[in-house]
Amino acid sequence: MASAAIKLVSSPFVFLLMLTCPFIWASPLEILSEEEVKQLISDGNDVVVLFSNKVECTGRCEDLEDTLALIREDVVEALNAWVVRTHSPALAEEYGLNNKKVGSEVVFIRKGIPLLYTGHASDDDFMLHYLVTNTESKVHSLSDVNFEHLTQAATGATTGDWLVMFSRSGCDTCTQLRATIEAVAVNLQNQKNVAIIDRDNDGGQTTRRFGVKTFPSFILFRQGRMYRYNLPVIDDKTLKSFALEGFRNVRAEDIPHPKAPFDDYTECIADWLRENPNVVYTGTAVCVVGILTIGGLLMWSSKANTKKLTKKRQ
Repeated sequence: MASAAIKLVSSPFVFLLMLTCPFIWASPLEILSEEEVKQLISDGNDVVVLFSNKVECTGRCEDLEDTLALIREDVVEALNAWVVRTHSPALAEEYGLNNKKVGSEVVFIRKGIPLLYTGHASDDDFMLHYLVTNTESKVHSLSDVNFEHLTQAATGATTGDWLVMFSRSGCDTCTQLRATIEAVAVNLQNQKNVAIIDRDNDGGQTTRRFGVKTFPSFILFRQGRMYRYNLPVIDDKTLKSFALEGFRNVRAEDIPHPKAPFDDYTECIADWLRENPNVVYTGTAVCVVGILTIGGLLMWSSKANTKKLTKKRQ
């Protein structure tokens, strides 16, 4: 594709046309406001967005824009996706782009799920392949129900190694990292499995089982052992490096057994108390904790009695 463009430019007629009418040759991306980009996404469109770190597009941003301009027609034809540019620090932050550090980046938003482009800014062939072959998320969704079945963590992970991000409701950083996690899953495809488990969405027991208290947290499950990611930087390069080799520099831990129902329930209450320190001493909080504790005891007692009756009948 790039070679074809070079041949086209070498034509004397096209060269003269570029000199006399440069606006015909230049094909910048359509520039949209933050509200317009949000509306496209809200309407269910797939959107390839170039986030510029400044109002004008210079340096890496210009390279990315030129590359996107080259492949735009192919992207539209193959994906029926919008290809646009915007300068929106607030929206960029939602997708985990710190403009002061990261600079301009391309994010492919597919059915609301963002994917960060991690290739070279000027490689049009790679960028087109990256976008066209990743229209669906490569990140697995785990829960208390399917965690052990899919990962087989306690039995030696015969399904392969799993890099798991532990998330929870209200974790803005977790949401902002989604585009990065999607990129890690793409770059580790056929090497490692990448997944997300949400503590507050059917993942509470598993989260407490592995002693996760801060969010986001990352754990690599490999051959019956687990390795916690503890680096201060969280980006696609460091996560990929950790999953491939960096875990060897971390202390390996044995996979813990699932907690007993009552132990898990009391830990759930302890987590709630720790995360809600401002209301612990109010009468309402005390009542809530008391009710939850009594409920847990009754639940545990009921299960114990049911087991006893079942054994007697047998």
